[in-house]
Amino acid sequence: MRVAAAGCWGGGNTGNAAASSTAAQSSVDALTARVQRDEMLNAWVTVSALPIHDLDATLQGGKIDGKYVPALRTLIRVLALTDFSPAIKPAAQQLHDDAVALFQALNAGKDAATVSPMSAKVHAESDKFDPALGSEVAKDLPVDAGGPVSTPPGG
Repeated sequence: MRVAAAGCWGGGNTGNAAASSTAAQSSVDALTARVQRDEMLNAWVTVSALPIHDLDATLQGGKIDGKYVPALRTLIRVLALTDFSPAIKPAAQQLHDDAVALFQALNAGKDAATVSPMSAKVHAESDKFDPALGSEVAKDLPVDAGGPVSTPPGG
């Protein structure tokens, strides 16, 4: 009797197990996507609030002001620690790498004239990255809920 019972134990539930596994994977995938979007939203809010423009304006004016170093560190960390979607990841990596180069130059004691082109590059990339990240975060939202707005050609 034990053999018959053992044979019946695993045979009937394989269809239910596969369906359960697919449903569980779907739940995991949905949660993963939501966590990634939440990370990107946090990065967007944080990066948008950083005084990258002020840092660049100061350096373009020929001055180095240490009060902007924490903002540059925050930018680097947020970009490094956020799991960006494939659509935005290359821009995030480029901004990160250029911010690291600027930080290293400042840390090495380079003068404002030397680092100002690096700062201008970080500033320009940040200005492009911010709306691109916002559109990526909001791409599934309807326009009336803050989703991206399509601009007609020539408009």
